Amino acid sequence: MSDEVFNIFSAIGIGLTFLASIAAVIVSIISLRYSNKAAKRSGYLSTITASRDKWSNSLRESASLYFTQITRICSGQEENLKEIYNELTHYHFAVTLLLFEHDKEIHDNMSAIRSNAFEIVKQNNIILSEYKKRRKLFSKSAGIEDNNVIHQAQQKINELRDSILNEHQGKIFYEIRRLLEAEWRKQQYEATDMWKEKTRKKE
Repeated sequence: MSDEVFNIFSAIGIGLTFLASIAAVIVSIISLRYSNKAAKRSGYLSTITASRDKWSNSLRESASLYFTQITRICSGQEENLKEIYNELTHYHFAVTLLLFEHDKEIHDNMSAIRSNAFEIVKQNNIILSEYKKRRKLFSKSAGIEDNNVIHQAQQKINELRDSILNEHQGKIFYEIRRLLEAEWRKQQYEATDMWKEKTRKKE
């Protein structure tokens, strides 16, 4: 009888051990799947955050160089305007490639600035051409400033520069700053989310 009782208890013990082992395996599988999901999510958030950070830095740098060219073309100097315009165009496209299609106001104002800058170069070429013509007629530059064509071109350049600085530049600056601030807030949210994920994993 004692052997039978022993066998019964042994069978029960083996059964419980088997069930405990199965439960342990199930718990381990669930934990592993959860850990993998958490790791994937954390890796995804890290990738997205790094991507956003790279985008923000690129936009900040390109925009800074773009505004530098605006300052140069509107500074009053008349030399190297074509080269400055080419630099402005280069950074114009560098910025627009980083922007989204729905940022219509930025695109419109940037296009207006590029158009005005092109016209400044064109008017400056008229002035330079007129100077060459007048120098062939006069041994000295006397009378050149009284030339009506030159005067009108200079007036047009001043108007174009005023339009760039007072109508368009500020709007572009504001919109780009708004985009960068929005991206910064998203990065802060994602960083907080990542920190919470790591905290949960430690617990």
